[in-house]
Amino acid sequence: MPTNLLASTLLSLLFATAGWANPPIKEIGKLQLKTAAFDVAGAEKPLVIQTAAKAATYFDAKNLSALKHEVDFSKQEVILFAWRGSGQDRIEFIVLESFPEQISFSYQRGRTKDFRQHVQVFIVRSNVKCFINGKPVEGKTVSNLEIKENGKWKPTKLPLAGLASGKIIEVRVRGTLKHGIFALGGETTGTTIRFGKTIWELDLRNEKTVGSAVERLNGKPIVVTGSLRTQKGVEIAKRTILNVKSISSAAP
Repeated sequence: MPTNLLASTLLSLLFATAGWANPPIKEIGKLQLKTAAFDVAGAEKPLVIQTAAKAATYFDAKNLSALKHEVDFSKQEVILFAWRGSGQDRIEFIVLESFPEQISFSYQRGRTKDFRQHVQVFIVRSNVKCFINGKPVEGKTVSNLEIKENGKWKPTKLPLAGLASGKIIEVRVRGTLKHGIFALGGETTGTTIRFGKTIWELDLRNEKTVGSAVERLNGKPIVVTGSLRTQKGVEIAKRTILNVKSISSAAP
């Protein structure tokens, strides 16, 4: 059994057992492309397809129908590699455990001089990060923020509904930790997480087990879970504070 097919099968079984709706990645074989796909995609520059309409640009009616049976564009995206090269060329991947999961693709060049067309199609969850030979896949963006609903984590975006009205929201967020911060009037917990342009304070007082990790992870990517709330201040009109339940490194 090919390496990628075996990996996809094992991942499907693993995530089904764990109760997650979809594995982070699945390879779809035996799909043919329109010639136009080879002009815009490559072995080291895959296409990211996020809608059925865009897929129709590169797949004919028969292959598009087969693809639609495999992908749910509301939760998943298609990563399409199309290139011409040695018959021994191949794309492989590994899944790195983090939040969200990270998928690392690698392009292995063949040594034979036979010139062939290659097509590899992968379905990936919308909230996973993808890299090809160590570089981020262009066009593949994910949310660094999730909220918990009915016991399950769900990707979301800011602003969070209900937070402004004083509702406490359980979140999981990926960002960069900064510790040892000072503010006017002492209006800071001294620790923050930054993701994009957003900065939240981290309240570690109720979690003795995470205090020792702060110094070690200062300035590094982390994953934090906890309850998010807002608080009025004097020097700072409104503070957003995350009461930490768990903290861990988010580095691959």
